[in-house]
Amino acid sequence: MTSPLLPQDADRLMRETAGRYELLGVRAHDRAGHPNVWEVADGSERRLFAKRHKNALMHERETAAYRLLVPALGEGRAPSLLAADASSLLIVTTALPGTPVISTALTAAEERGVYRQAGQLLAAVHAQPTTGAPVGEYLPWAQERARALARARDARLPDEDIGVLAEATRTEPPPIALAYCHGDFGPRNWLVRRDADPLTLGLIDFERSQVEAPARRDLMRVILQLTPHRPDLRAAFLAGYGRDLTAQERAASRAWAAIDCPAALCWALDHRRDEEVLGYARTVLDLLRELNRVV
Repeated sequence: MTSPLLPQDADRLMRETAGRYELLGVRAHDRAGHPNVWEVADGSERRLFAKRHKNALMHERETAAYRLLVPALGEGRAPSLLAADASSLLIVTTALPGTPVISTALTAAEERGVYRQAGQLLAAVHAQPTTGAPVGEYLPWAQERARALARARDARLPDEDIGVLAEATRTEPPPIALAYCHGDFGPRNWLVRRDADPLTLGLIDFERSQVEAPARRDLMRVILQLTPHRPDLRAAFLAGYGRDLTAQERAASRAWAAIDCPAALCWALDHRRDEEVLGYARTVLDLLRELNRVV
């Protein structure tokens, strides 16, 4: 699906930022099917993106991340923010060269290199000061658990699976020190450049970046959703991250994975049965069924 024109407010911001431009296409749509990410080329044939956020919170989180997180990642590791307009929830950024890891054919050795660099990038994110950064929502554990189990029922999970999630969330996870987190860290938001030796990994999409426990999303995602059946990739990630996870972080990751699982299922079903996210949810359920598995 393409659109011949940017919306008027996006066109105005793009012209103020880049002057004359050519619309290359629509690159993403919101849940209602409306375009919300556009790619353009400016007069120097530089590729740029305009993006409209779903709400003010996502706009705040992404613009804050461009100020506070992105500079720490290093040259060529993330796009640059060129303009932002809070009234229209729009931003304009440079295009980061590369292709999403999720859709890039890689050898096993290249995958390990990608995961090592992912660990390095995430370590840099988690090391940044939290002053001035958006802070994530915190609910009492009983409320988190009740909401997750309600979502599991909404997703029509079998009673057996709901019981698995109920058992996994029965005990509140141990407290973990807060850090600035990416919030949606995974192969869909990792861009790999193959024109360099070794491969260069970059990071995009900071609209869920906020201060929270790293095990809540970032570490849980890598350890429990992405690498449970690939110990080589887990080892590569941890080597890049600079350390193994503590027992407390592993326990917290398991508990938060059980909380996240029903939300992931509902999201995937709302987005035309997104197989990537459905796969994450199935992986977590399989792991939680194996009560004695060490992850």
